[in-house]
Amino acid sequence: MNKPNMVLVAIVFGVLLILQGIGFWLATGFEPARFTAAIPAFFGIALLFLGILSGLFPRIRMHLMHVTILVALVGIAGGIVMGLKSLRAEEISWSKVWDQGILALLCLIYFGYCIASFIRARKNRASAE
Repeated sequence: MNKPNMVLVAIVFGVLLILQGIGFWLATGFEPARFTAAIPAFFGIALLFLGILSGLFPRIRMHLMHVTILVALVGIAGGIVMGLKSLRAEEISWSKVWDQGILALLCLIYFGYCIASFIRARKNRASAE
C-alpha cells in the first residue's frame, strides 16, 4: 500500500474545508448574521497553514503534524456537538446540520489518515532499530 504524503493530505483537507466554509456561507447569501456557516473554513485555514509549514520546515514536521491532529479533533467534536444541538432546535436548519456534519466527517477522515501515518512511522522506527 502506498503511504500518503501527510503534508499534501493536510493541505488537501485544508482546501476542502475552506471550500466548504465558503460554499455554505455563499449559500446563505454571504449574510453577516450567518457568518458561522464559514467556520469550517477556519479549520481549513489552520490545516492548510500547518501543512505548508510542515513542508517548508521538515525538522519540525512531526510537531506540526501533531498540531494538525489536534485541529482535527476539535473539528470532530465541534461538528458533532453543534450538529446535535442543531438537530434539537425547535426549527431544524438542515443546511446547518449538513455543514457541521461535513466538518466532522472531513476532520474524522483526516484524523484517520493521521493515525495510520503515526502507526506506520512507529513501525518504521521500530524496524530501523
